[in-house]
Amino acid sequence: MDKQLYENLASRASDLVVAGKRDEAIRILEELVHSDLPVFDRAIMCMNIAVVNDQMGDSAKALENYARAVDMERETDSYFIAQSRAAYYSKLGLYDESIRCYDALLSHAALTPESRDMFLKNIETLKELGLQP
Repeated sequence: MDKQLYENLASRASDLVVAGKRDEAIRILEELVHSDLPVFDRAIMCMNIAVVNDQMGDSAKALENYARAVDMERETDSYFIAQSRAAYYSKLGLYDESIRCYDALLSHAALTPESRDMFLKNIETLKELGLQP
C-alpha cells in the first residue's frame, strides 16, 4: 500500500472516531488490517479497532481484537501491543489475566531491563489489587 494512502486512511479513521462514526472507522481500520502493510502496522490497526470497540462499550470484542493484534505482533520483536493488552485486562478488573500477560512478557526475547522491572512491579500491584475485597 502506498504510504500516502495509508496515512490518509488512518487519518480518516481517526477523524471518524472523533466524529462518533466508529463503525465507519472500524471498516477503514479493517481494510488496513487486511492490506499489504508491514505486519506491525497491521497489528497496530487491529489494536486500534480494539480501542474503538472499548469506546463502543464492547469489551468482549475489544479483547478479541487485542488477541488478533498480539498474534500478529508475535511475528515482530515488539511487545507494545501485548503490554497494552495486559493493561487493558487490568482496566477491566481482570487481574489474573493481566498477570498472565505480564508474566508471559517476562520471557520475551527483546525485553529491556527497564520493561522487565516495570512488568514485575505491575504484577506485584495486580496481585495486591486481586487480594482486596
